[in-house]
Amino acid sequence: MMEASRVSLVDLSISVPTVPYDLTLKELKNVFEELSIYSYLTVMKGSTPIGIVYRSQVEKLTNENLTAGDLAVLCCRLRNVEVSKESLIGVFELLRLEREPVIVTDRRGTYLGVLTYDTVLHYITRHKEHTLPVVQKVHSVIGRGEYLCVFGLKNMDRFRKTFGSEKQESVYKILYEDIRDMFEGEISGVVDKGEIWVLSKRPPSKETVKEFFKEFHREYTLLFGEFQHVYVYGLCLDMSLIDSQEKLYEKKKELSEKARKIEGSVFIAHSLQPTLVLHDPAKQKIITNIKRKILGDFRNIVEKVRSSPKDMWEFILYDVFEEFPYFELFYIMSGRGLQITSNIVNPKVNYFVAHGKKGTDRSEKPYFRKAMEEGSFISDIYLSKATDDFCITVSERFAHEGRDYVLAGDINFREIHRLVRTYREIPA
Repeated sequence: MMEASRVSLVDLSISVPTVPYDLTLKELKNVFEELSIYSYLTVMKGSTPIGIVYRSQVEKLTNENLTAGDLAVLCCRLRNVEVSKESLIGVFELLRLEREPVIVTDRRGTYLGVLTYDTVLHYITRHKEHTLPVVQKVHSVIGRGEYLCVFGLKNMDRFRKTFGSEKQESVYKILYEDIRDMFEGEISGVVDKGEIWVLSKRPPSKETVKEFFKEFHREYTLLFGEFQHVYVYGLCLDMSLIDSQEKLYEKKKELSEKARKIEGSVFIAHSLQPTLVLHDPAKQKIITNIKRKILGDFRNIVEKVRSSPKDMWEFILYDVFEEFPYFELFYIMSGRGLQITSNIVNPKVNYFVAHGKKGTDRSEKPYFRKAMEEGSFISDIYLSKATDDFCITVSERFAHEGRDYVLAGDINFREIHRLVRTYREIPA
């Protein structure tokens, strides 16, 4: 019988389904469709587990000659043992360095399950006598009005291969010093997958985040200017919106993954309306010019609507997608802020877009109020409820037959990246 002070690795493992090494891409997609709750599966070569295949990678591929074995990410394997709770810190550090799940087997190599960083971290932090100090404090403010900021660096694997581990540590030191100088609250060391945590009574301002990004890149460029691939990612969790440890790590993982996928340095503020702050020194001028282009295009769209009969507006906006395909949806509001059309969705988008309803009150939304007050508006980047992805909204007031209306259009953030590639230099 296992002692209470010891734990078996298999007891902490997740039972992840397996697929054979030679399973085709088409068959693999069917398996993921059937096993919809799993984001990855374990790949078996005969009776030996060799690695992990991820749903996100499989969904992007079309080459039907590929197999599960071709797509498998090789993983470290650990033999199942009983360890003390203190010794779990060593397993925790291994998982932090591996950055992939670890496969657990018995002494004969038989597959038992998958051990992840988050499950070990969760177990450790449930036992206060062995809790990591910063994590313990974070857990104590779940559901309260405090804020957890998490910072990390992107592309550090490439950096380490180029410059070595010692210089990698110096970059993390720059990051830590800049965070300590510019953010309020209690600051940890590098505690989680190369991340630095800050626990604060209030969220950082957008201006503080922007200045922090500028300062870090200024210092980094002085030392490693020839390697322009390292960026900061950060997120701020409103702990009053978090009701459990599971929710904390789920939301942290979700936002970290979103931040890592976006080019440049990025900071996501999690709240009732999640927003995003970006900094990419190489693209700042291009982004400014693209915003100018978007506003110019949008004025042309507004003029098409304004000069047409009201009962033709929705048809006009559907036709607009042919000329301006980077918009994902449009809708029109009355001068009182009530939506008078459904969401008019670009028929070429290949992701889910919620269909907003006529009659929805949008009078308190910034894109309505600012357009009514100033004539036109282009938002910061925020998380859209229509797509659960980052977007910007552009809006403009116009008059028709003596009444005011506001046209709003959303642009998915991935389209902004396409515009950056397409319009490298837009004339001012």
